[in-house]
Amino acid sequence: MAEMSIPSVSTHRPGFFKPGFHSNEKVVIDITNASPTPGVFAPEDSPPVNIFDARVLQEAEEDRSIDFESKFYRKHGFVLLEHESSVENWDSGVSPIGDALDTGDSRELPPAVDENQIETRYLPEVEQLIRQRLLPDVKLNVEQYPTLLRRGKNTPNPFFGLIVHNDYGRTADDFQENMASFGTHEVADGWRAQYDRPEIAGFMIINFWRTVHMSQPLQHMPLAVLDSSSVEPDDLVSSGLRGFTTTGRITNQLSLRFNADQKWFYYPRMTTSEVLALNLFECYKDEAEPFVRNTYHSAFEEPNPVGDVEERQSCEHRVHVWLLNS
Repeated sequence: MAEMSIPSVSTHRPGFFKPGFHSNEKVVIDITNASPTPGVFAPEDSPPVNIFDARVLQEAEEDRSIDFESKFYRKHGFVLLEHESSVENWDSGVSPIGDALDTGDSRELPPAVDENQIETRYLPEVEQLIRQRLLPDVKLNVEQYPTLLRRGKNTPNPFFGLIVHNDYGRTADDFQENMASFGTHEVADGWRAQYDRPEIAGFMIINFWRTVHMSQPLQHMPLAVLDSSSVEPDDLVSSGLRGFTTTGRITNQLSLRFNADQKWFYYPRMTTSEVLALNLFECYKDEAEPFVRNTYHSAFEEPNPVGDVEERQSCEHRVHVWLLNS
């Protein structure tokens, strides 16, 4: 990619570990700030990052092939899809729990409704997106839950994730540990039993991220995503959050060492008729050493908004995909 040919904005992203930092153990990040995190840049020293226009990148690589979106997604770890959903009430299937992080902001739950449109409308649409556009010709099973996570004012999550992060680790063991940290060991063991079945080749989580209930294109706190093909294995930092889960257990996920060769992107002015698919986790049984497939991400302040800026309202829908042997 020729950097000069793709417009970018410059910003400072918090949460990077320093390039020379190494640890033989999982680094525990205390989100209550009770103890400092070793190896992380101080906020005032966080390095500048260029975030490139992913619309230009996706258009430049468009080859008019029937499986272009799938190829782009597999190469970079994300892709923007045009998708006009039939869902009208995006609050009808909102998770009542949200993130465990408590910022002290007010949280509201939507009123009860007769139809959960996430279950009746969005889930079938998402499965079709996966089977026809993201992973065509892949033998798979899709597992979805009739809820999604809402972000924005007056939602269960009225805050945005500004720290560079990924929500999962790299291996099946990492994922099992993370499931137990948010739920129970029984649920985590049940997932592992499913994964260990002989017909299962691998497992992945796809996040469908979009704006909702907005009349204007997004200019407030857009989502930056890291091109997974630009991440070196040595950039990864095994980490876990303390004080984030309702169980009190420490999570298992990935942080990131700063590397100037990493390529960050975002889709300017996203609309409600678009959805961003990003690959959050992927593992296979037959890999001796897992590849870097996780898509790091972070919300950020867009430096050059135009006109009146509508506050972001968005949703995330994370889908479990079981990859089957041929």
